[in-house]
Amino acid sequence: MRRLFDSTVGRDLRLCPTCRRPFVAPREILASHEDGNHVVELSCANCGWWAIQLHGGVRLSALDSAQIEAAAEALAMSVELERIDRFAQALHAGYILPEDF
Repeated sequence: MRRLFDSTVGRDLRLCPTCRRPFVAPREILASHEDGNHVVELSCANCGWWAIQLHGGVRLSALDSAQIEAAAEALAMSVELERIDRFAQALHAGYILPEDF
């Protein structure tokens, strides 16, 4: 789900507004303002939610490195499991043969 400039007043940035899991991490800082605010793209490694939002540096610091690392690990695990599932489907469908190795 994509939302541009979502409202986040009073919401913990680490928690995804869709799945309520603490896997939200910044993907990219799109712009920085002189007043200390940043336009950032946030995403949830658990459900795929993402949004572009405006936040101050203090709020962004709530997304500490441990949370970002946990989200990155969850995303890596999700990608790896999906890759394994696709390989198993190809194997069962006969697209992969012993002579391919």
